[in-house]
Amino acid sequence: MLKKLLNSLANAVEFRSRIWVVHVSESILKDQSYVVNEDQFSSSLSWMKSKGYDQQMLSKVESMKRSQILVFELGRTKHQLMRVK
Repeated sequence: MLKKLLNSLANAVEFRSRIWVVHVSESILKDQSYVVNEDQFSSSLSWMKSKGYDQQMLSKVESMKRSQILVFELGRTKHQLMRVK
């Protein structure tokens, strides 16, 4: 039981400390970059959910390792994510 509690606490701390750099390209002339810090959100992957990521995308983002890069197509936009912390 103690091990389960410690795992839950470790997962909560991990969620709170994750940071991604996200580059969103809509066209050649319109692209933006964001630093997404989960310390600013009340639930895991809130930013991604608000941008319309589906469950499969969220699962991949959830399991990202540091320095890993993922690329998703959302409609006409391309999202490139790199987990930095």
